[in-house]
Amino acid sequence: MDDPHPRDPHPHDPHPHDPLPGTAPTQQDRADFEHALGLALADPAVRAATAGDPRRAARLRALARQQAAPILAAAAPEYLAYRRLRDAAPAPPARATAPGERLTGWLGALALVVPVVSGSAAAVFFLLGAVLDLSHPHPGVTDALRTAAWSAVAVAVTGALTGLAGLLLTAALRRADPPADPRHAGQLAAARSAWRTALLERGLLPFLRSRPDA
Repeated sequence: MDDPHPRDPHPHDPHPHDPLPGTAPTQQDRADFEHALGLALADPAVRAATAGDPRRAARLRALARQQAAPILAAAAPEYLAYRRLRDAAPAPPARATAPGERLTGWLGALALVVPVVSGSAAAVFFLLGAVLDLSHPHPGVTDALRTAAWSAVAVAVTGALTGLAGLLLTAALRRADPPADPRHAGQLAAARSAWRTALLERGLLPFLRSRPDA
């Protein structure tokens, strides 16, 4: 007996499929596909075909995602060239944490805590000294409180300056890292741009324009 509700042999998949064996798209590739799909749906001819109906545009978007494999295959040469360059990118060298960086890390942590604690203590000492002066003058006690307050201020300033020195030292140490190869980065960016253009012009736009009644 025939099934009155035949199942779709190709269920909907929201993610682009593998255009060629062994080249499964990455998360970045899927984001590029979605970006190009958005540009294609904004194309004047496609917008005219959908008559500005958001439901028809949504159906076209879903259909393009479902048929992503043939769409991606239309830009396969550019994608493979881009993928080869991306896979050939040199891995960043393993970077060991220098003892100086560990030290500056501790200095930075102390620089966050010490000024806050010392500043709060200074405020309390100044306040107590002022209250004692107004109520019952005790020159010895108030002088001691003022001395303690100014000492706390000095500690807070020293902690802040130490933290600033630690930040500057950390920045200087990290600037010594070897930079990435700018030539390869430029080639990779150009290859990615070429793939996205081919995906839009040879894949998505022809596909969407050929389905005005979607």
